[in-house]
Amino acid sequence: MQSVVEALKAQDYYKASGRIQEQMLKTITPTGETREHKMSEMDYSDIKIFAEEMDIALQLQNPLVQSLFAKNAATLVSLIRVINTESASGFKGSNGAGRQLDSLLLRAEQFQNPDPAIVAGGLPGRRASWIRPIAAADVAAAANFIERDYAFATAHGQDLLMADEEGIAILGFANTAAAPCVDAVQIRYLAQLYNIQNIDFEMANPFIGDAICELKQPLFVYPKESARVQVNYYQVGIDELRPIGLWVKMASNLRTLLTD
Repeated sequence: MQSVVEALKAQDYYKASGRIQEQMLKTITPTGETREHKMSEMDYSDIKIFAEEMDIALQLQNPLVQSLFAKNAATLVSLIRVINTESASGFKGSNGAGRQLDSLLLRAEQFQNPDPAIVAGGLPGRRASWIRPIAAADVAAAANFIERDYAFATAHGQDLLMADEEGIAILGFANTAAAPCVDAVQIRYLAQLYNIQNIDFEMANPFIGDAICELKQPLFVYPKESARVQVNYYQVGIDELRPIGLWVKMASNLRTLLTD
């Protein structure tokens, strides 16, 4: 199994000194439109910090999760460089402060709780965990899984918007529920339908024991862009769907447990 460090060495990104020069990153939207993002000049030592800290964070993760990050390592570096265009302070990881960049594996507390009871009350509320009771109302219609915080929106169901100095990557999904309730995911990116994918967790990796599904098209949301994830719940029960990915922010915005 390849590590993030090994993957970046193969791409000639893992170096102790020197700088990678400013470049342009081109992406294609669901409608075929080409978008350009400026990737800042950055010290190779910052990329080295990212790679080494990622491998430490992934040591206790399922090997399939580790392989997802290794497979997308170069694109994750590109995401960091795009964000660094706005922050201009480099990636310092756990030693970062102020506008310097750090990253965190996706946690429930970073996201708005889309539970129907929260929706009905129109109240902002962080998820306490990925565990979610699925009722008949959730099964009847496509349910939001990742959306914008109500504190910044008049109603639920709006797309999650990245600030100037942050970005997010979702590479796949895991589900540790005894009887998963989800069988498909729908992603909106830049207010356009981006990707719909069946995720049959009951059939995924039966010999390993962990239900993990890779997105056929990983989602990278760059600064000032938006995205929303909806899922199809096909039965009532207790579901534990969780995204596999990374949130990159300024260090000053990643130093509390209940961070946005």
